[in-house]
Amino acid sequence: MRLLLCALVLSLSACEKSDLDKHRGITNRMLTQRGAPDFVDASTPEIAAIRHTPSGMVCVLPADGAFEFDVFPADSMNAGAQCSSTVGDVATAWVVVSFSQPTTLDAAFASANTQLSNGLQAQPWDGRPSEADRASPDGLPHYRIQRVRAQFGEESRYMRLSMAEMDGWYLQQISSAPIAQAREAETQAGAAWRAGLRAFAEARRDPAPATN
Repeated sequence: MRLLLCALVLSLSACEKSDLDKHRGITNRMLTQRGAPDFVDASTPEIAAIRHTPSGMVCVLPADGAFEFDVFPADSMNAGAQCSSTVGDVATAWVVVSFSQPTTLDAAFASANTQLSNGLQAQPWDGRPSEADRASPDGLPHYRIQRVRAQFGEESRYMRLSMAEMDGWYLQQISSAPIAQAREAETQAGAAWRAGLRAFAEARRDPAPATN
């Protein structure tokens, strides 16, 4: 029995290392091809991911779907970066900004909400917030979340904006899905926001870049 348990532990360890190597291979090839010095690998055995080193924002690559990332142009008024993914009809974007002019979380959130819902006849979404959002913040930075039902022509879509601030960096998550998929999208976005916010906070507290 002891030999069997040892073999199982070794097998699990080998699988974990194999998954980590696979994810690092994916991200490192992508970063090399793009020539993106502001991003580094942030993969784990569970996910392929990259980190924007100046801010600490972590972007998770979807297992199946489109993925894009970039930094703001050098002549942009504000410093920052963004990444986005599309899986089926669900789109998710992460944006991190360091504003050149002083602002607050409430002011930045109100401005982002106005820009996001402009011309879309947005109304509050009447669904239940995700379990992740209803859980204790557990030491995470303060954040704001808005969920709306917006009209894109004849299509109604669920949209969600989340924002937090730490050390002058404003992290945003924007999610959009057909209204029929709103509950599932809310659950996924809530879990992703909690994980992304925690990774962002930990990177800000320990800003040393990841090693490949």
